[in-house]
Amino acid sequence: DAETAIGLGSGGFSNYWKMPEWQKDAAAAYLKQSGVPSPSDKGFNTSGRAFPDISAQAQNFFVYAGFPEPGVAGTSCASPTAAGIFALLNDARLQAGKSTLGFLNPFIYKHADAFNDVTTGSSESSCGEWPATKGWDAATGVGTPNYEKLAKVVAGLPAGQPLEEAFSV
Repeated sequence: DAETAIGLGSGGFSNYWKMPEWQKDAAAAYLKQSGVPSPSDKGFNTSGRAFPDISAQAQNFFVYAGFPEPGVAGTSCASPTAAGIFALLNDARLQAGKSTLGFLNPFIYKHADAFNDVTTGSSESSCGEWPATKGWDAATGVGTPNYEKLAKVVAGLPAGQPLEEAFSV
């Protein structure tokens, strides 16, 4: 089944942080799509850092914290899910004698096709409803990590700094 954006998260454009170069094309393409809130009507800053970068599953998690809690949802589920996927990717690189991925954001936008693009649903903010669309959007970013596709991409990346140099003093 295709993934759908739901109203658990928020997205949009920062009033404090400038939009980084590696994000500009993706955000500009989103703002040109129909159904996206209008900056002139809603007053949001289109030159600000766009968010989110990615999303992850965040519903119906079972958490055990001294007692069972089924049906947990939200960022506290999505964040560790995404972190776990990237930890596995780093582990695969380390086992191949390569460096870890490091700062991920430029990588995410360069390899957006290695994510599951979420194109239905939306999220809400004070600027209105951010629809999920093809490509980056303010509801789900570039989408949810696809481990199989990402593993192929990171396996093909250069080795980076040798591990013995990375950990030497």
